[in-house]
Amino acid sequence: MTEGTLAATDERETETRDSAFGRIELSTVPLPDGVQLASATYLPSGDVFVLFRRAGDHDDWFRVGIVRDDGTDFREILSGAIPQSPTANGIRHMPFSDGRRVLLGDYVLEATPDLGTATTVELLPVEYPWDLTSDPLTSHHWSEIIVSPDDRHIAWTILRTDMSAVVALGRLERGADRYTIEEPAIISSREVVVPDPERDGWFRIRPMLGGEVKQFVRGGSALSSVGDGGSALTDSVIQSLTSEHIEPITRTPGYDETTILSPDERLGIVMTSRASRGTDPRFLGLVPRPHAQLVTMDLAWVLYVYAVDGVRRFRPGNIGPVLIDIERSVTEPGYQGVPLNSADASWVYVSPMSWHPDGTRAMWMEQRRGSGEGGHPELRIRVARLPEHAPAAAVPVVATPGIPPYAVTGEDARERLRRRIQVVPSGRIAGARSGHLEFERSSDGHGTWSAFSRYVDFSDDGRTVYNGYERSSGSMATGAVYEADLVAEGEASGEMRLRATWSGVQQGARLLFGTAEDGRPQSFGSARFGDTVARVEDLVE
Repeated sequence: MTEGTLAATDERETETRDSAFGRIELSTVPLPDGVQLASATYLPSGDVFVLFRRAGDHDDWFRVGIVRDDGTDFREILSGAIPQSPTANGIRHMPFSDGRRVLLGDYVLEATPDLGTATTVELLPVEYPWDLTSDPLTSHHWSEIIVSPDDRHIAWTILRTDMSAVVALGRLERGADRYTIEEPAIISSREVVVPDPERDGWFRIRPMLGGEVKQFVRGGSALSSVGDGGSALTDSVIQSLTSEHIEPITRTPGYDETTILSPDERLGIVMTSRASRGTDPRFLGLVPRPHAQLVTMDLAWVLYVYAVDGVRRFRPGNIGPVLIDIERSVTEPGYQGVPLNSADASWVYVSPMSWHPDGTRAMWMEQRRGSGEGGHPELRIRVARLPEHAPAAAVPVVATPGIPPYAVTGEDARERLRRRIQVVPSGRIAGARSGHLEFERSSDGHGTWSAFSRYVDFSDDGRTVYNGYERSSGSMATGAVYEADLVAEGEASGEMRLRATWSGVQQGARLLFGTAEDGRPQSFGSARFGDTVARVEDLVE
């Protein structure tokens, strides 16, 4: 996490929008002079937890403040060093429901009697299992962390040096001077391609468990994650902890990432590029085709840099957030929701997002585009109030399942972490009703890959048949290329005839429109589904 400066006073104006949710009031939380804003989230009390610095504080020095979301009653309750492990993803702040503790990643902050009236504050270290902090195959022993509503469990995402990720679940136990994670379990899939039990030598696609964990939902019996919803691009999904069921909760064809659900789980705020037509790679997902993730999953890093990191740094556009009705988002493929991004296009969303416990207010952070290049971004806290929305009661808390039925535990979990992921290099997948899909994949485990799929009269439902191919290849250093020439015929009609070429990460994953070696443009063409068309040329560089 990097320190920032508070937005100037004249940026605190309130904006009102009318929408399907009624009136939406958008405002910026004012903070005292001298606060170099780092990050903020709602607490179970409705107060705001602010992690910040002041001028002269060194890199490991952090302060904690508690404030109301109208900027009043600011109290500083902690000032001190919080050393950061080299394999931790900075500092996070995930409140417990007890109102007195916050998980910071490698520490738990404990306040007595509670965060709002703290007279003493203590930091206790968290010991992660499986020797993750010294594991040579682990690049980040946590990249995301979340606390269950029962205050007993945490889930976290582990990043691996082979470019894969592992999601784990465990029970957080307090000792005399530290917390430990007991009964740790891996709750993510290792490979999306598995042998087909009905056809020797063939394969099938299994639902991909895991992703970036974002929130315990369903009272603590499920997780909201950025994962595989079965479409070409990542989606927000809900993963059950009692079965292998995965439910996509965002279904737009473009780039959707984090969704944070309201206390009654009827609403959500989504990190997404759907309101940024110039940077939303919707051409990749417009045609809903089976098993597209075989080719597009390795594009995740380039799409993140293009649609998110590049927009924060230099590229015009936004990444939300967008307010959604969860039921409509799940059931209506074309549902868009209401954008909450600033009317001043120089401000861009950054994490985290949270909901006030009354269910009528949501909070997130914004950064002025380009201000983070020197490590000191200009940041502000934004709030959306829904004064005409009548929330239901919060979802009741249930005991989080400690060991889901599909979990990998004990020595089996250790053994899985000892091995790099092995990609199935080639094979065939049968359509449930007709035809097949042929695939080829390769990866060096360090960000260089190639993937190819060919549909041959492929149909799972007997109503739509797919023919043609799509492929991708690239590396983090040199960039990436995606090409498609395929047709969907039948009840659902569509086609993809396009190429998109991006530069490497260091160049900001710029979409290239020069001439390729074959004499054609590096990026061209379109995708069509029904009467809707998405053109590659409509995206900005």
